[in-house]
Amino acid sequence: MAKKKTKIISEPVKTRGKKQTKTKATWDVPIAIVGIGASAGGLDALERFFRNMPSDSGLAFVVVQHLSPNYKSLMVELLSKHTAMNVYRAEDGMPVEANTTYLIPPKKNLTIFHGKLYLTDLNNPSGQGHFLNLPIDIFFRSLAEDQGDRAIGIILSGTGSDGTLGIRAIKGAGGMVMAQDADSAKFDGMPMSAAATGLLDYVLPPDKMSDELLKYVKHPFIHKGDKVEELILKDEDNLSKILGILRERTGVDFTFYKPNTIVRRIERRISINQINRIEDYVVHLAQSPSEARILYKDLLIGVTKFFRDEDAFQIIAQKVIPNIFEGRNSNSPIRVWSVGCSTGEEAYSLAIMLKEYMDASNKRFDVKVFATDLDKDAVEYAGTGIYPESIISDISHERLQLHFTKKDGGYQINENIRRMVIFAVQNILTDPPFSKIDLTCCRNMLIYFQPVMQKKVLHSLHYALNRNGYLFLGSSESLGDLNNSFAVVDSKWKVYRDKIGSKLPLMNDFVMPTVKKGSGAINKIDAGYPVRMLKIDDPLDIAYQSLVARFAPPSVIIDENHELLHVFGDLARYIKIPTGKASLNIVKMVRKELAMPLNTAIHKALKKKGDVIYKDLKIKDEDGTYLVNITVHPVIDEKSKRLFIILTFEENISRSISREEADGIGVDEIRDQRIADLEQALQYTKENLQASIEEMETSNEELQSTNEELIASNEELQSTNEELQSVNEELYTVNSEYQKKIEELTDLNNDIINLYKNTNIGTLFLDLQMNIRKFTPAISDIVNIMDRDLGRPIQHFSHNIHYPNFFSDIESVTKTLISKETEVESWNNKYFLMKIDPYRTVDNAIAGIVITFIDITERKGFEERLKVKHNLLSNVCSKGLICEKSPTGKIILDAFGTLVFANNSAENIIAKDEEILAQFGLSAPGWRITDNRGNLLNDNTIPYKHMSLNRKPFFDYRYSEISGKSKLKLLVSGYPVFGSENEFQGCVFTIDSTEKMMITASDMTQPKKRKIRRTVR
Repeated sequence: MAKKKTKIISEPVKTRGKKQTKTKATWDVPIAIVGIGASAGGLDALERFFRNMPSDSGLAFVVVQHLSPNYKSLMVELLSKHTAMNVYRAEDGMPVEANTTYLIPPKKNLTIFHGKLYLTDLNNPSGQGHFLNLPIDIFFRSLAEDQGDRAIGIILSGTGSDGTLGIRAIKGAGGMVMAQDADSAKFDGMPMSAAATGLLDYVLPPDKMSDELLKYVKHPFIHKGDKVEELILKDEDNLSKILGILRERTGVDFTFYKPNTIVRRIERRISINQINRIEDYVVHLAQSPSEARILYKDLLIGVTKFFRDEDAFQIIAQKVIPNIFEGRNSNSPIRVWSVGCSTGEEAYSLAIMLKEYMDASNKRFDVKVFATDLDKDAVEYAGTGIYPESIISDISHERLQLHFTKKDGGYQINENIRRMVIFAVQNILTDPPFSKIDLTCCRNMLIYFQPVMQKKVLHSLHYALNRNGYLFLGSSESLGDLNNSFAVVDSKWKVYRDKIGSKLPLMNDFVMPTVKKGSGAINKIDAGYPVRMLKIDDPLDIAYQSLVARFAPPSVIIDENHELLHVFGDLARYIKIPTGKASLNIVKMVRKELAMPLNTAIHKALKKKGDVIYKDLKIKDEDGTYLVNITVHPVIDEKSKRLFIILTFEENISRSISREEADGIGVDEIRDQRIADLEQALQYTKENLQASIEEMETSNEELQSTNEELIASNEELQSTNEELQSVNEELYTVNSEYQKKIEELTDLNNDIINLYKNTNIGTLFLDLQMNIRKFTPAISDIVNIMDRDLGRPIQHFSHNIHYPNFFSDIESVTKTLISKETEVESWNNKYFLMKIDPYRTVDNAIAGIVITFIDITERKGFEERLKVKHNLLSNVCSKGLICEKSPTGKIILDAFGTLVFANNSAENIIAKDEEILAQFGLSAPGWRITDNRGNLLNDNTIPYKHMSLNRKPFFDYRYSEISGKSKLKLLVSGYPVFGSENEFQGCVFTIDSTEKMMITASDMTQPKKRKIRRTVR
């Protein structure tokens, strides 16, 4: 794809609602740019779409919504919660990067140029307080023009038809389009309008779009770009098979279309069908009539709109149309031909300009605009003259009011304009052209043809023109070798005028290629296309003309309108050119005596669909009187289904006419009788008509007045309805955003309420006047307030803490904005950590005071106990009563009998388990303390209780302790520990095992043993 561009940018980045600053040195060009159009109900669809879209797709997304200009949009914050991609509000000149989403801001229209977004203010051409803006069409058209086949358009929920013209532009540029299915859309106006074009590649729910979108852009035929296109062009055999299948299924040969145009359309269809090889697509195309139809429609997509290239139409209005009417007789018809009219916008544009000129110059002419195209569906659509309301972006407000009528969901061309335009299906490559044309408009159609076909079409267009007729081409097209046949009217917009005497012969039809059928396969299409010019000296033509002149009676061929088409033989005795305006009507050209019988015979022949013969009609001239037989023979062309009539004039030479017969009634009798019958019928009709007219005139005057009032009221109501519809869409979008925000705020409010009720932290919110705003339930234990006290000053309430500076500290923090933190005690002997802080808003503004009380009573108790233990240890250590490395067990208990310290020797003697060790000295379950004789000691006689009561030390006290099945015989000495005020803080025990003492004693000398015994005694 395209190479990356480098640009230094620094801009705010909003990711999941957080603001930060990002500086980038590289501009990551996306694989494709996806334009997403949404309106009413689009928020839900957007959320579903982005929830399923990976953040590393390589695509860029531009979301265009109908936003109200009077409300702030919350879309950035709302969408950021459903995607990991960066979400920006578009800014002027912002480059479009991969894996990023951009949103249109309110009061702006958005376009893209060279990969950058540009903003423009809303334009109100009508000067109304509110007008219909079409931001989706505006962006989609610029996207198609800027990105070509890298453009992707998606239409989501919304009312109206915005986006319909935009997807036409994207498809015409080779891009891909999809729309939300009507069942999943809250409002199906926009998706249905897009679907009515028949151009959609996908119709899906929003949550399934991402999968198909990624499959499409990552398909090799799209992802690899030009390399794949070259491979398809080289594979002439398969390409020829595809064109052969299309011609067989549709009757249209695309061989002379430019290969690149065809290949791009084929690539897109292969990617959409997820087929990996062109050979497989050929099989799929041959087996699927619907696929052939879709590809055929893709190849015929026409990019058009009303008054496309307004400057070019100004040239037509100023330099062409006045010259066409100049010096023209009012009975002379004006004929205009719009070639490749597509859906008819350009043909109607020409008709409107011709009508406006006639109204301005007060002229009345018979104007016919012939509009032809190969696409039957497009021609039928154009014939209705109904277009989506989004056409208002292409048509001025004045023209819209003058030439269009508002219909449900769109506008219809007024009948007086529609009568001027005649639509027909025509293949300009094979069908004969029109003739006697004053202006031919063929814009941006030739660019799709190869040079040889361009030459043929230009010859046909030149042949169709009257002398001094005009040719109007597209800005990218040229005349080729016909430059010498035209004078330039405007070189920029390619407007030309035929030169007098430069008429070239019409190129004959091409010998179209044939498809050779083999055994079930379509072979390569023949490449030869010989072209020949019509030769007037063809031997077959000469022989044919000679035979007709010799054996056929004088005859003519006329059409169903009695217009003369062809003459055989000498008809000078029967037909004369009338004076005045030239006419080819056979009834006006025949001799006066034959006009009435001939007209009657033609009517009878058409009525009974068979031959009618009138014999022995008398004609008088200077040579005498003779009899003529007239034969009327209707003929229907089986191919075109057109009706033709062959008239033969044959003189009856087998019968002579006497003077009496020549003076007889003959033709005059027939004529007079018919005139009498017609006069009688006419008189009866006139009498009935007169009575009806008198009645109708009275009713018509009343209806006319009523109709004028209704028209005025209808115009006002239509204008009001358009405004209300647009406002309704914007308000619905705003409402959706606010509804989403309300849901979030409700959840947040519920969370805060539960936090308030379930937290044990007392919190009090005050405003700047020290009035109570909010508080948590826990604060009621400290300050005596209730729910109904909101809004009252804090000074009106008493509190339950020993803190006289409570109110003064609050005022101090309010003035200095310096937080204060201190510990306070309540009257019920609880301790709290009190914090007084300024209340700051998101904008860092001071809006009051926040006071919090955290219960630290338990922590305070821990601190006191730790302090006691610390003092105990300090006293013990200072008196040298304990040593960690002593071979004798050392244990410290506090005043409550809780174990404070035990050295390693104590752990080894008593127990390895800390829980068992902690129970030493207490009458805990599982322990039995006995004296030397095995007598159980009571609570007051165990070592710890004995010392705490007597406050005296004891030495070498022998006793046993039993835990479970274990039995220990211990030698214990104890020392009480007192504080600075002589209070009992705990005690220190020295412990040793008597078994250990016995083992040690066996190694001593006998005197020492006796000494030990004495010591023990």
